[in-house]
Amino acid sequence: MYKYHQVGVLFVCLGNICRSPSAQAVLEDRLERRGLAAHFRVDSCGTAAFNVGKAPDPRAIAAAERRGYRIAHQRARQVEDADFARFQHIVAMDRANLRTLQGWAGPDFAGEIHLLLHFAPGATTEVADPYYGSPEAFDAALDAIERGVDGLLLALCARHGTELAAAGGARAGGPPAPPPRPPRPGGGARAGARRDPPRRRERRE
Repeated sequence: MYKYHQVGVLFVCLGNICRSPSAQAVLEDRLERRGLAAHFRVDSCGTAAFNVGKAPDPRAIAAAERRGYRIAHQRARQVEDADFARFQHIVAMDRANLRTLQGWAGPDFAGEIHLLLHFAPGATTEVADPYYGSPEAFDAALDAIERGVDGLLLALCARHGTELAAAGGARAGGPPAPPPRPPRPGGGARAGARRDPPRRRERRE
C-alpha cells in the first residue's frame, strides 16, 4: 500500500505563470469529472522565484478559459524542499527544469520526477515555453499539456488503481477524459517560500 493518503502530483515550469498552472487546471478538471479529486493532491510551482505571488500570464488565462479551465485565481510560488515530501509525482515541463528538480531533490526523496510529455507517446518531449510567443503559442502549449495530462492520468490510475478503487474511486485504466467543462471557481493565493534555484536562468516564463 502506498504510504501517502493522497496521490500527490506537482507540475513544475520555470516561473509558474504559463505552463504549470495550466497543467494543474487540466488535471484538476479530469479528476473532478471522474470523481477522483478527493484522492489526489495537485499543485504547481516554478523553479525560479522572480514571479512569486503573481497571477498567471493573461495569455495563459485566455487560452485556458477558451477551453473551460480557470487559472486566474492561481498565484505563482517557487518549489521548496517540503514539496519533495508532499508530492510523490513531480512533473516537469521541459528538460532544463527537470534537471533543476533532479538536483534539488534530496537523497530521501522516494517519488518520481518525469517530463510531462513522457506520458504522451509520439509527442515532442518538451512543452515549449510560450512566454515570448504569440497567443497561438499558448494554444499549442495547452494542446501538448492536455495530451500529456491525459497520458499521465492513465499511468496514475494504473499505478494506484487498487488504492483508488478501495477508496471508492474509478477503476484503473479508465477511458480518456471527456471534453473539459468550466471547473468550479474558487481557490486563493498560495504562499511559497523564496529560495534561489540551483542555477538562475533569465527567461521569465
